[in-house]
Amino acid sequence: MRSQTAGMDKTTLLRDMRETHAQVRAAVAALDDDALLAEAPGMPGWTRKDVLAHLEWWSDHSARVVGALLAGEEPYDRSGLSDIDAHNARIRDEARSRPARDVRDGETEAFDRVLAAVEAAPEEVLMEAGRFAWLDDEPLVETVAWDTIRHYPEHLPHLAA
Repeated sequence: MRSQTAGMDKTTLLRDMRETHAQVRAAVAALDDDALLAEAPGMPGWTRKDVLAHLEWWSDHSARVVGALLAGEEPYDRSGLSDIDAHNARIRDEARSRPARDVRDGETEAFDRVLAAVEAAPEEVLMEAGRFAWLDDEPLVETVAWDTIRHYPEHLPHLAA
């Protein structure tokens, strides 16, 4: 199967990140705190705030991965992510006690961090397959895409007012 990022360059990635995240920002801006605390449409057991915290965590994930790999380090032990549903439930549960404003601000800051990390990365580091064994030789752009440009649109319906 051909990767959705095959042939993508850094400029396109950054543009797509900004455009897809702008939709998240607009959806969140349309929600007051009561609406943010209401159940997310199509996600039983999750509030919109939980979804936003989830997006925050995954944006920050890419920022951490890019930063660590650029520094020549392994980002973390991936065994903790073997059950993605359980991991996402932990993210949700940990965010439950956070105030809505904190989650709003945290998600914006996480996006700013991943954007800055991608901006700082040389294009060949982002796009070259086989550069990082930690990524199972997949290009770094795939991790960033899954955490941002593929992820944001997936959750837009869950943030709908």
